[in-house]
Amino acid sequence: MLEAFYYDGKRAERHIVALQIRDGQLWLDGPGVAARHALAEVNFGEPLCGTARCIEMADGSRCEVGDAAGLAVLLDQAGRGDSLVVRLQKRWRWAIASLLVVVAGSLAGYFWGLPAAARYLAPKIPEAVVRQISTTVLAQLDQSHFKSSRLPAEAQQAIRERAAHILSGPGLPAWRLHFRASPRLGANAFALPSGDIVVLDELVDRLDAAQLNAVLAHEVGHLAGHHALRRMIQGAAVSLVLAAWFGDVSSSAVGISAFLLQSGYSREAEREADAYAVHHLLRCCASAEPLAEALAKLDERTRPSGAALFSSHPDTGQRIQAIRSRKP
Repeated sequence: MLEAFYYDGKRAERHIVALQIRDGQLWLDGPGVAARHALAEVNFGEPLCGTARCIEMADGSRCEVGDAAGLAVLLDQAGRGDSLVVRLQKRWRWAIASLLVVVAGSLAGYFWGLPAAARYLAPKIPEAVVRQISTTVLAQLDQSHFKSSRLPAEAQQAIRERAAHILSGPGLPAWRLHFRASPRLGANAFALPSGDIVVLDELVDRLDAAQLNAVLAHEVGHLAGHHALRRMIQGAAVSLVLAAWFGDVSSSAVGISAFLLQSGYSREAEREADAYAVHHLLRCCASAEPLAEALAKLDERTRPSGAALFSSHPDTGQRIQAIRSRKP
């Protein structure tokens, strides 16, 4: 028999009882206690090194057994030995193998499962939600980064008309151009999920008409691929996992880690948008060279000095080479 602490589930009072297994039942006997429970209705829990083993009964009562080894022997004699999982946990080779399986599964989920899920979910987000997201983002950018465009209204309309000439038609996403200025962000353009494309004055100053159209084709490629929504879904998932892992101890570590992980998704999106733009430019204009020229011009002013891991865009030289390798 084993000694155990018994709690009846109704009061906090602790009873010292003798525990034994007889006739397919768990017997608990002590001062004021005489309980019998069918083994099939008893949860013997799992042994944890250095701690008492907790036994829970169907009526809400429970026992704590300090002699885990003695209980293990008693259960084994009654044909209720440890489960396969518990036995495997005690073998370091199996523990390491399980860890490797978890790591491999996590990596597979990150590199393949999460992008596939985002690609599937992004087109299914309701249009009203997408519009609200884009409106909110644009309003925040107007407050924090953007200034009013200094381009005359006539110049803005001319850019819209030239872009519409090559970027409108069946099978192409709907888009709208917005002009802003931002010395901090420089020569750039941004595609929001709803089809709003923000073009900065600095980009217009830097490129000629054909090159600007090529960049806009690239941004339309982001819209066609739902890249902003996919990035949002992926970013939310990564942030939730990292926040659960790090807890509230280091929000900065979560932010930095999420940025590094998400940069890989951004590089993939840039390649997809390049391919889309090249395909369209070859069809409508017989040449994608303006896109390569635009990238070369922009790279002269924005060439990153850090490691590739910290860059959200693929290497410009590789992008230009890929563009020029595509033929009509």
